[in-house]
Parts: sequence; structure tokens; C-alpha cells
Amino acid sequence: MRRIAKMLMLLAFISISSASFAQKYGITAQDSVNCLMNNSLYQEFYQQKNYKDAYTPWKAAIKECPQYHVNLYIRGAVILKQLFSASKTAEEQNKYFEELLSLYDKRAEAFGDEANNIARKAKDISDFKPTEKERIYNLYKQAAEKGGNDLDDQYKPLYLRAVYEYLQSIKANDEQMSILFDVYDYSSDALEFSLRKAKEAGDTKTIEKVQSYISMIEQVIEPFASCEKIIPIYEPKYKKTPEDLVLLRKITATLERKGCTKSELFFNATQSLHKLEPSAKSALMMGQMLMGKDQAREASEYFKEALDKSEDNDSKAKACYFWGQALMGSNQFSSARSAFYEVSKYDPTMEGKCILFISQMYLSSAASCASHDGKIRGAAWAAYDKAARAKSLDPSIADQAERVMSSARGQWPTQEAAFFYSITNGQSYRVGCWIDESTTVRLR
Repeated sequence: MRRIAKMLMLLAFISISSASFAQKYGITAQDSVNCLMNNSLYQEFYQQKNYKDAYTPWKAAIKECPQYHVNLYIRGAVILKQLFSASKTAEEQNKYFEELLSLYDKRAEAFGDEANNIARKAKDISDFKPTEKERIYNLYKQAAEKGGNDLDDQYKPLYLRAVYEYLQSIKANDEQMSILFDVYDYSSDALEFSLRKAKEAGDTKTIEKVQSYISMIEQVIEPFASCEKIIPIYEPKYKKTPEDLVLLRKITATLERKGCTKSELFFNATQSLHKLEPSAKSALMMGQMLMGKDQAREASEYFKEALDKSEDNDSKAKACYFWGQALMGSNQFSSARSAFYEVSKYDPTMEGKCILFISQMYLSSAASCASHDGKIRGAAWAAYDKAARAKSLDPSIADQAERVMSSARGQWPTQEAAFFYSITNGQSYRVGCWIDESTTVRLR
């Protein structure tokens, strides 16, 4: 009784003070009064989870002042879903469900954001009427076409799953299955775009969320992700239109993501793409393709081109990382070290992996950088230093770092050998040749 009395007093106050709100909400002054009254009334019932009694004043508020607040639509969706679930007849369920879908049109009209409101429809149909596979797919498709990268990230993996379920329902053939990879390309690119923005903003919460969505799309595509399944889908299309830029982008992106870079199709499509539309991405793929063919020296030129053409730090870090590996593979150790050091300017989280590569180069140079008669291998000490540093920076590569450290220890001179070369354990030692770094003497 006390709660009802309080509510009646509130409504009376709104009526008395309504003149100051005249025409602020709705078309007329009376609309403003009714709007405030109905909003207060429905919210009171809503907070009590009395969705049945909240429905009528909420519906009146939507009609009288559709732009009052976006919460009208957020809470309205909850009310309609609850009434749908509580309905005892199919007719009543259908009434509330159709009203729910039309609510998203009204929300888009009042507050914009059409793409996400279309996606909200698709999700609700998927939740409440999951057998309508084609309708769900078409709505997500429409949402993605209108929203592009700006479509809310949560809907991108749901779109891919909707495509997969639709294709299963029609028993799609190989040609039709290419739609799945088209949507996979869109979802992957759009989520990578969101991930880059989140990293640039230092938004840890969003980074974690987007990474979880990326994992979701990889799970959906996994059963179809083998090169044996992907290549037969795209090969006939490439042969038919080898200069179709849109197709070339799809082929190269999909084959790169799924590790099919040694295939003839990837080779041909990448060459065609880079010839028609040279870019940081196509240069990067050319480099990866040549690395797959053990042509590291040629690959390094493309990775450098990719680095020069990249505009964001993630792309620069990736190109520079591959560039370092290509230079290392062609025995250009000093240049490779410079490239690896440069990576951490763009992505500090990669520093450990880069230093591990440097430690491996130092170790492989132990014989050529040895002093005196080749028995004092100072490079092994420097290799140990770098591997230990890499391990401390990145625990995920600890096993690899330990293997380098173990190999380095095996090349340290004995106490007897040290005596002949007048070196003692713990003293400073300058490693010559291309390494040119100070380290510490360690003896077995």
C-alpha cells in the first residue's frame, strides 16, 4: 500500500508540474504529461518484474514520446520477451514476437543505428524461432552490409554461425559453401579492425572481448578450414576470372589465414593481386609465399615493402617480424637483428620472441665469431644472455629459450682452456665480428 501511495503522489506531482515540460516530450503538451506519467508507471512495475502490468503504460510511453530515452526500447524488449515466454497460446506468442521485431524498427527510427537493430532482430529470431534459418541469415547479411566494420562485434561471429546453419539446412554444394568463406573473411577483417582500435586505445576489456569473438569464428570455420576443402572451392573461380580484385582478396586472405600458403593457388592469386593492386597486405603475402618456397632473400624485399606501406602498428610489427626472419634465413644477421629490434617499437609484446631469434643467430655464429684459434666462443655467452632475456620477457617461449641456453652452455670453454687464454669466470668479454657486444665469461 505504501508503495502504491508513493507512486500516486509522484504522478500527482508530475501532473501539477507538467507545464514546465510542455512539448518537451511528444508532439503536444499533453503528450509530455502522459509521457512522464506512463514512464514512471511502467518503470515502477518493471523494477518489480511485473512485466504484465508494465506492458500497457510502457506501450503508451513509446507511442507518446518515442525519443524520450533509449531505455524505452531496451526495457521494452525485455518486457516483450517475458510476455512471449509467459504466453499460453501460439497466437498470443506471435503477437508479442512480431511486436518485438517492430520495436527494433521504431528504435532505429528514433535513435538511428539501423544495422545493429537489424542484427538484434536476427538474434531474437535465432533465439526464439531457430528453424527460420534463411530469414536469420538474410537479416544478418543485411546488417553486415549496412554496418560494415561498425556492426557491433558480438554479431560478427553470430552472422558466421547463421550462414553455416543456413548452408547446412539447404545441403549446400561446394560452390554455395564459398558464401561461408566470404562471411568468414568479413568477420575476421572486421574483428581485426576492432582489435587494432582497442589496442591503440589501450582498452583491455574490449581486447579480451574481441579476442573471444575471434576464437568463436575460428571454431565455426574449423571443420572446413583444411586446404583440401578450401582450394577446390576457390580454384575454379580463380581460373574463370583471374583478374577479379574482390575474388583475389578473398582467396589470398582465406588461404593465408588457414595456412595454405604453399599451394599453387595461393602463389598465382597472390602474384595477380600484387600486380593489379600492390599494397602492404599483398606485399606481406608475397613474402610469405616466397618464404614457403625457401626463397628468403627474395621474400625479404617484399616484407620491407610491406613495412614501408603499412599504416598501423599491428601491420608494421607483423611485416617487420617476418622481415627479420627472412633476413635471418638469408644469413644477413646484422640486418636481421636491426629488424627484430625494430619490431618492439610497434608491438612491445613481441620483444621476447624477437630476442629469441637474435639469440639463435648468435649461437649459430659461435664458430665464425670465435677468437684466437676458434676455441673461445664468446658468441655462446652472448647467445645465453639473449635467450635468458627472451625467457624473462615472454614465458610462452620458455622451452625454446631453455634449448638455446642449453646449447650455449655446451659451447662454453672449460677451466683448463680458460687458463691458456688468460680469461677467468665472471670477467667482462667483448664479442667481435658482427655481434660486437660485451658479455660475461662463463666456464664449464
